[in-house]
Amino acid sequence: MLGPEHVGRRVAVRIRLRDARPGRRFTDVTGELIEFGPDHWLVRPAAGAAVTIDAAAVVAARPIPPKPTPFSEIIGLERLLAETWPATETADLGGWLLRAAGGFTNRANSVLALTAPEGGTDAAVAAVVEWYQARGLVPKISLAGPVTRRLEDELAERGWTPEMDTVVMVKALKETRYEGEAVITHAPSEAFLAQTDRGAPGTAPRVFGSGPDRAYAEIRRGGALAARGRGAVAGDVMALTSVGTDPAHRRQGLGTEVMAALEAWGAGTGAARAALQVEADNAPAIAMYERLGYAERYRYRYRVKP
Repeated sequence: MLGPEHVGRRVAVRIRLRDARPGRRFTDVTGELIEFGPDHWLVRPAAGAAVTIDAAAVVAARPIPPKPTPFSEIIGLERLLAETWPATETADLGGWLLRAAGGFTNRANSVLALTAPEGGTDAAVAAVVEWYQARGLVPKISLAGPVTRRLEDELAERGWTPEMDTVVMVKALKETRYEGEAVITHAPSEAFLAQTDRGAPGTAPRVFGSGPDRAYAEIRRGGALAARGRGAVAGDVMALTSVGTDPAHRRQGLGTEVMAALEAWGAGTGAARAALQVEADNAPAIAMYERLGYAERYRYRYRVKP
């Protein structure tokens, strides 16, 4: 049976009909569970309006695997996520986006390759190697799951090694009123940067960004930063990044509260979805995000020139 932890998941529900008759006692609804309560549930099929289900009429219900994510959704989301984490230097290479930020994070120092490169793979790979080596960076290409399967095979044949499998998770947003203790600002504080800049104090603020499309949620205890997170909006997506809790304040729900504050902010800006990226081997984090309503849409990883 289902519970509130399955909100955001694809589900199959069998319902007993009120006007049951021989040969037609039940009906089935399949779609995304968007609301779960003691009296009624709300399920949104792939096509059509959401269906309100009387909880008392449910005969059976279970989560089911998601449908394969359309290539168009993966490509669109990858481009929006790239906008929320901009490199300090970029270049176009026949449809590929070359990104560099002095080594600050993999995302800002890798190629976003979502289409076949103009001029063929050999020429594109050679140009990538030259561009990154000129900047003292290891050539690295981001590969978005099934969209780039052919390119991944080609890079594997060239000896490029796989690195950092990452899960992209998405949750539908709705406007809510946040009344917790997290404080929202629109530029990273010194304490935020101290916890997240990874030794790149000059680069991190440029990648993080500031302004009305950026939000920084902080919870302080005793004047010190206890928990924090960043939200950035592009299109209809709010990307959640840099969510973390100081070790001395873990297991108090502060990370969840930071996310709630950012989700409320994102919905208030008009974002329809929240997205986050988490390493595939971080099972506890993935389980927590699933409990909060996030569902996997696809995975990506990097191929790195040895």
